[in-house]
Amino acid sequence: MISLFTQINLPEQSLARNVLIARRVRYFELRGMMMQAYGVMAFRTDTLEEVSLPDPVAGAGQVLIRNRAAGVNNIDLLIRQGLLPAEATPLPHVLGVEGAGVIQDIGAGVDGLSIGDRVIWLGNLGAGGYAPFTAIDATYVAKIADTISFEVAAAAPVAYATARNTIFSYGAPDTGAWVLVHSAAGGVGVAALQVARNAGLRTIALTSSGKLDFALSQGATVAIDRSARDVVHQILDITGGQGVALSLNSVGGPTILRDLRVLSDFGQIISFGHLGGAPEGTAVDLLTPYFNKSIGIRSSDLYTLWRTRKDAFKAMLQQIATDLETCAINPQVHCVLPSAEAIIAHEGLKSGRAMGKFVLRHDP
Repeated sequence: MISLFTQINLPEQSLARNVLIARRVRYFELRGMMMQAYGVMAFRTDTLEEVSLPDPVAGAGQVLIRNRAAGVNNIDLLIRQGLLPAEATPLPHVLGVEGAGVIQDIGAGVDGLSIGDRVIWLGNLGAGGYAPFTAIDATYVAKIADTISFEVAAAAPVAYATARNTIFSYGAPDTGAWVLVHSAAGGVGVAALQVARNAGLRTIALTSSGKLDFALSQGATVAIDRSARDVVHQILDITGGQGVALSLNSVGGPTILRDLRVLSDFGQIISFGHLGGAPEGTAVDLLTPYFNKSIGIRSSDLYTLWRTRKDAFKAMLQQIATDLETCAINPQVHCVLPSAEAIIAHEGLKSGRAMGKFVLRHDP
């Protein structure tokens, strides 16, 4: 086990600063106020190492949550691979941007939440959902019903907030319109199928051949093998030649160019991930051939909403909690693993074989 700040090489800092940090950690160690977690100690490695961290404290406007489960997301893999700016993910880094648990403490100025409440939360890159405790602004927390398991609840915040953001934030399609959902058997894909169905939209799920029935069971109107050579023809045939009003594209690469061929008039591509690499083509390549259709390509990062429209984000998270309670949504959990086995979850997510989400369990 590594004790954070005291037994690893830090970036260059003054000796006085290092001594101050070491004394602070020692203070917490002596008082039993340290938690154990698994952190990224170096980028581009295949391991997470156990670290000792001071327990977080709820500041003004915050709550302290005892995490019982945490969702695993592609952003966790990107951080581990060193693909995000280093200043955004300084080492050592404890992964996890979403979770479910019980409120242990409340800071000044927090209303509507109480110690003992069961909650879901969605935080920033440093929220540390893979750790036993998270301190987070109350804005990003919502109560959940006693009937919902922590494992299912932890699979909801990122997936369903992303789905709701991409479907509703940029001009929702009319009822009955067609929506194309890439990676439809993953956590966000499943969420998009369910949210779109509840909104009266029809969906075309793109996924691998072995997951077509699964996508249909999650609310897809039609499911198509993404590797089929005639995907464009199939989509146009399904929509009666009109095309889709919205493509929810988490893949990027060459798929943006293909999606343009199946957009209806005024259709939009919402690009919110690059699992297949950066989108190909220049603005001229992408837009000029379709000028007469008034189409749009939009990038979407959930953290833009998280950062700038906090009231809207809070309302969205509360809606997700309500939908969980009423069974309007049903997060699909592919596998639950102990937090110590996070790397196994990462490898499973990377393989592309999962249907639904990987969730890490924190034993009480």
